[in-house]
Amino acid sequence: MKEIGPMKTFRSKDILVSISKDKAKLFTLGPNRPYCGSSSKEVVVNRLINLDDLFFEGLGLWAGEGGKAKGLYIGNSCPELLLRFLDFVEEKIGIDRREFRVTLNTLSSTAKHVSREKWSKVLQIPSENFTAMCEDPRMNQEYAQIYFNSVVLVELLKTVHEKVKSLILSRTEFAAAYLRGIFAAEGSAILRKSGILHHLNISSKDKEVIEFLKECLASIGIIPSKYENESRNLPIHGWRNFKRFGGLGIHTLHPEKRAKFELGFANYKRVNVLQGEEARALILQQLASGPKTYDDLAAALGKARTTIQAHHIPILERKGKVKRVGKRGQAWLFAPAEGKSSATTKV
Repeated sequence: MKEIGPMKTFRSKDILVSISKDKAKLFTLGPNRPYCGSSSKEVVVNRLINLDDLFFEGLGLWAGEGGKAKGLYIGNSCPELLLRFLDFVEEKIGIDRREFRVTLNTLSSTAKHVSREKWSKVLQIPSENFTAMCEDPRMNQEYAQIYFNSVVLVELLKTVHEKVKSLILSRTEFAAAYLRGIFAAEGSAILRKSGILHHLNISSKDKEVIEFLKECLASIGIIPSKYENESRNLPIHGWRNFKRFGGLGIHTLHPEKRAKFELGFANYKRVNVLQGEEARALILQQLASGPKTYDDLAAALGKARTTIQAHHIPILERKGKVKRVGKRGQAWLFAPAEGKSSATTKV
């Protein structure tokens, strides 16, 4: 810990580090002048940190959803994420979870004692550490924020995060674990109405964060699409990206997101990845049963309409294998070029 380098608080106070056996004490000194502030609360952390999945997942959770100012803050409605973060804080940083405080946000305060005891048991944080409950009837489910106030501790995590960026990019397992935390905190799986996985999103308004996430994804063979400024999302499309994402288990930390990804990916028909002649052969098979529109073919094959319209059908037309046989409303109908179609069409 002492070799991490010089650290300062956001008010430019030097953070001092005192080493004792396997622990490191972090603190700041107040000025000698009266009425000019005071020393910070001393925080004792682990001197050495073992870099493994728990460390990088916890760091990713903090980077994605944690507070960056007054101390270690993170909030979520998912107990599993909060427990993973508390494991990270206890095992890697060395802060006892019983030192954390909790603020609950709930739909109604009528059963606040029950909610407090339930969350206290789940998080293994004493109920006396819970603050006044916040009531918000607009919420769908209870939301818990856990926090440990310490300016030196949050600056430590900021410094550690910068120091290990090169390590994250150097090894697939490190990048995957870090992205696992990021996706659990700020990611989402977007499904079509049919239940097929359409794309993944990672949200952030910080362009520097986005650039680093692009590097992380590229380091493990995942190429995201263009960042969407309006929605502040970094989307990820394509079967190969989804397969790599799932193969590395990047979706697995958040139970609901995991279930949604796995359902959507399971519904993603193999024809979504067919290329060239194989895909066009399936289009001809579909047309053999009767004329179809671009939308009909897209729904039957589970492929994007634009791929069929802009790529496969023009190739089949140039080869003389399909022809336009009329319209359904404003949509063109296609049929095999050989033989006669029995369908009734309106032009």
